[in-house]
Amino acid sequence: MKEDRFIEIAKEAHRRVDLWLDNSTFKEMSCQYSQMRFEMAIGMAGYPFEKESWMNKEDFKRFITDDEFEHPKYNHIVDCFFNELLNHKEEI
Repeated sequence: MKEDRFIEIAKEAHRRVDLWLDNSTFKEMSCQYSQMRFEMAIGMAGYPFEKESWMNKEDFKRFITDDEFEHPKYNHIVDCFFNELLNHKEEI
């Protein structure tokens, strides 16, 4: 994955996390702090659930390819956001 795409993916993930935290809590978003549910909630490969009432119909569509989803740099992005939020969950 090229650096410019890595940055683009990280910015979009950050935007999606911010949307969630503006409308919910980290605990709710991640279904009791599950990293798998957190990743599904940001929906970079497409949001797999019925959209929340606050979501626009154009929000949370697929943003990454299957190859990007399986790339270690993508895992790094998700891990960093999740761990940062988990470490500050009492503040969120």
